[in-house]
Amino acid sequence: MSIRTQIYLPEDLYRKLKLRTRATGQSMAEQIRESLERYLDQQEASHGDPCDPIWEVAGKARSKAGNLAEQHDLYLYGPIKERKENRKRKGKKE
Repeated sequence: MSIRTQIYLPEDLYRKLKLRTRATGQSMAEQIRESLERYLDQQEASHGDPCDPIWEVAGKARSKAGNLAEQHDLYLYGPIKERKENRKRKGKKE
């Protein structure tokens, strides 16, 4: 099902779109839908899904460690040297 909507475009963008329509034979609506789809996919890929439940808890906790976000691996798994030694003890290759 499609929903009809209207948008306002700046004149220069409208002209570019119109030229591209003539060159490709693709309708303006098709090009706008495809462009919007690509844009939203890129945004989701780089920022995560805005509907993901993780965003409900993000930012709600506080830590005394000021660098927790940057150093989360250290706090979760320990120093790199220690992790390598643990892997060796367990017989795992790096």
